[in-house]
Amino acid sequence: MITRKKRKFHSPEFKAYALNLAEKASFPSAAKEPGLKESQLYSWCTAANRK
Repeated sequence: MITRKKRKFHSPEFKAYALNLAEKASFPSAAKEPGLKESQLYSWCTAANRK
């Protein structure tokens, strides 16, 4: 039987915090600190720029 991982849902406040870190530092270092993957941070940045 295969068990699936549950998806993590992050609050808007957490996303804003992570994007703020990315503006101050590079994306790789900003993604490591809160425990994110770089691709997730890039996706949030793209979505925030569309708004």
